Amino acid sequence: MTNRLIALVALFAITAMPVLADYKISQRTSIGGEGGQTTTIYQKGVRQRRETKMDMPEMTQEMIAMMEGMGKGMPTLPIHVSQCDLKQDVFINEKNKSYFIDYYDWSTLPPAKLAARPNQKVVIKGTVTTDSSFVDSGKRQQMFGLNARWLKLTQVIETSADSCDGASTVKMEQEGWFVSLSLESESCPVQRPPSGSGGCHPRMIIKRAANPGIMLTGTMKMYEGNKLSGSFEIETLDVSKATLDPALFDVPKDFAEVDSQDELNNKRGPIDTSAKTVYNDGTKIKGKVKTIAIDFFSGSSSKLDQGQLRSYISSKVTGAGMSGFAINSQSELAGGTFENVIGVEIKKLKESSASKIGGLFGKVTGSDDSAKIGSSQADIVVTIYGKDGKTVVASSPATADVKGNSNDAVRAAIDQVISGLLSKIK
Repeated sequence: MTNRLIALVALFAITAMPVLADYKISQRTSIGGEGGQTTTIYQKGVRQRRETKMDMPEMTQEMIAMMEGMGKGMPTLPIHVSQCDLKQDVFINEKNKSYFIDYYDWSTLPPAKLAARPNQKVVIKGTVTTDSSFVDSGKRQQMFGLNARWLKLTQVIETSADSCDGASTVKMEQEGWFVSLSLESESCPVQRPPSGSGGCHPRMIIKRAANPGIMLTGTMKMYEGNKLSGSFEIETLDVSKATLDPALFDVPKDFAEVDSQDELNNKRGPIDTSAKTVYNDGTKIKGKVKTIAIDFFSGSSSKLDQGQLRSYISSKVTGAGMSGFAINSQSELAGGTFENVIGVEIKKLKESSASKIGGLFGKVTGSDDSAKIGSSQADIVVTIYGKDGKTVVASSPATADVKGNSNDAVRAAIDQVISGLLSKIK
């Protein structure tokens, strides 16, 4: 499950993280009992480790075995370790033995550290107001040896009209059995400046921050305005309060640090980026072609799957008889000998709530239809730069309004201009 639902839930969770006794909890979130994700949370003090794995019931055992034979296995998101005491989050990829640190405040880092980051501009515009409260039904029962209460938790996010995405109201309702695993005597505030991932962000205003505990079983519904846009079932598989190893909440030994989330998921070895090298699925084939770098997107890009979209541009470049190379870090761009660089600035993104939910669970269930619900609009500018990554060779704006999510809209806008721009590379 990716970004929209997780971001909305986290928006409330990060306001004040209580000091907790050690515990481990595994939960499954699904749609209509089919597809979804299984998340295991480990908590020790103010540190938390979150491991998430996609559940794909439509995959046969033969398909799973084939994927594992190719070294891929079932889809798994990077491990997320929140280190509130150090004011940072750590994302860990155990497969390629690498990690990425997302600092709560990137502005405090040394220039050398900032230079390795993708060029991502942060814009503060408008406000987002959050409010959460719950109603106690009075019903009680024992679950996993804990005192459980039947509650209804309501969380509302209201974005102002002058924000980058315009006015909107999103409401989440959770109703089910809640338990308290926390000690309320202390807390670790983790409210932070705008994300280091760039893009346009509103200023946050917190009205109320209710803390009913953790829902063990029940339903979660999402609304845009008064319209239901998604419904999910949550089931707890296991709860343990055994003492946890502190090493679970630190960076593993002998793991290498990388400069971005993209590099974390697609870490590569030494790279020959000469203009006469074609890269295809990690291999290189010599030929007399130009290698074109695809840079990270700038502007309001935090909601997009940049990896997917930059790979799409790469395929267009390759289709035009050149070699498209989606960089993983600014060090690759600085150290390469690319013939040209392609940059995309996201001027504006707007999508309906239905497309947000459809895109989220289309990835989980593998259903293309679910990703096409609702509509989205994208305003972008695609630019071809010279070898230095600064001199503009050609540039063109594009606007697309499609049925689908933000990624679909940006892809449609790219289609409008990419062929004409690539024809201007000499």
